[in-house]
Amino acid sequence: MTDGPAEPTPTRTPKKTPGTRWVASRVPGTAAPSPATKRTTPATPSKGMGARLLNWFSPQDLERAPAAVREQVRSRIAAVVLGMIALISVATVGGAVFWDQVLYGQQASLKADGKTITLDEYRAWFSYRQNILLANLQQAEANGGSATMPTPVPGDSAASQAYSMQQMWRQRASQLQGELNSLSTSLTDEFIDRPILRAEATRRNITITSEDVDKELKTITGFEDPSGTPTPTTSETPTVGAGTPSPTAPASTPTVMRTPRPTPTVRTRKPTTLEQAIRDYAKFAGSTYEMVREDAELTILKRKLSEAFGEEAPRTGEQVKARHILVGDQDAARKVVDRLKAGEEFDALAAELSTDGSNKDKGGDLGWFGRGTMVTPFEDAAFSLPAGQISEPVKTQFGVHVIRVDEKDSTKPLEESQYQRVKEEAFTKWIAAERDTRKPERLMTESMRNWVVKHVTPLNPTALRS
Repeated sequence: MTDGPAEPTPTRTPKKTPGTRWVASRVPGTAAPSPATKRTTPATPSKGMGARLLNWFSPQDLERAPAAVREQVRSRIAAVVLGMIALISVATVGGAVFWDQVLYGQQASLKADGKTITLDEYRAWFSYRQNILLANLQQAEANGGSATMPTPVPGDSAASQAYSMQQMWRQRASQLQGELNSLSTSLTDEFIDRPILRAEATRRNITITSEDVDKELKTITGFEDPSGTPTPTTSETPTVGAGTPSPTAPASTPTVMRTPRPTPTVRTRKPTTLEQAIRDYAKFAGSTYEMVREDAELTILKRKLSEAFGEEAPRTGEQVKARHILVGDQDAARKVVDRLKAGEEFDALAAELSTDGSNKDKGGDLGWFGRGTMVTPFEDAAFSLPAGQISEPVKTQFGVHVIRVDEKDSTKPLEESQYQRVKEEAFTKWIAAERDTRKPERLMTESMRNWVVKHVTPLNPTALRS
């Protein structure tokens, strides 16, 4: 065997890992490679651009990378960051919309009798009640005429009648506006009352038939059966309440929830079935078929219970017969009292000094009245006085009164108008007392009210047009 130079021992090429740089190992007996021989291993063609970019991911390597690669990496990073920002923005906006449209309405607005009324359920009924009130208010305002009513001509009965009707429509408009303003409170009370009414109806064996409901629905929707007798419509005819204007109790001033005015609605569509009339009405009022039927049932239930309580109302009650002199302030009232004590006639002083034009020429006579008729300070003074006595000055929102009680009777038979009022009060006092005993949780806040107004379903007058 010929001796010759030994073959160099082969060296094992180490496996390159991403992000490393290397040069070939020096073979023993050979010179060290010059710096010029250092190089990077070409990327494996099968790994593509993504792997090549990762090779330059470290900041130090990125700085040594070719300019084109550096630009690609930076572009990719900018695209990822912008995409993440866009995704977060979309998620934020979408989340806000989802919260406002879906989740917010699932909050509890009321808890009563073990039942929770969600804000969205409240909103649905608020829309329905508001829309009907707005439609009736628009009708009343249209019938009430212009802002300045013409003065009736003495002896012209037609003009006087027109004037009276116009005045009554204006009073009706004022009443409807008050109901609109207090709708937030009254609707909450209505939700509390529903289980109370149903429980009391069950206790009294009061039932409601489908015929009862259909009859009520015909009245509500104004449906006229083509094959039957026309049903009276819900067109309103306002009436003026009787009573003494000065010291009688005024309506409370509720919290106002601002609502828009509807445009006039002219009904031209004539449904041929009651079901279609109900669906048209529900669409017009921003409601549903089921809600309109439930409303009819509740209306009947309330009416029957009111009648039942009215039948139990007493036909006699404590009453006083009194008169008063109304003046502007305490000093004027004190002078009236001094003159009466000095012996001057009550009738003469009433005619001379009283500012209540409805009775000053009748000696200030208010007639007989029971409790609940006059404002509280006036009532308390009148019922506490012995017959024949004169009160000290009594201040109310109308002014300052000097009262004289002429007669008192603890069991005086009620006049028909008084009895009707007592019958109505029997039911309202009962339901108010029951409502308080249930201790409901009223959870409605101002922001929740604003949400309801924002998401209210508007009137849809086209539902009643052909």
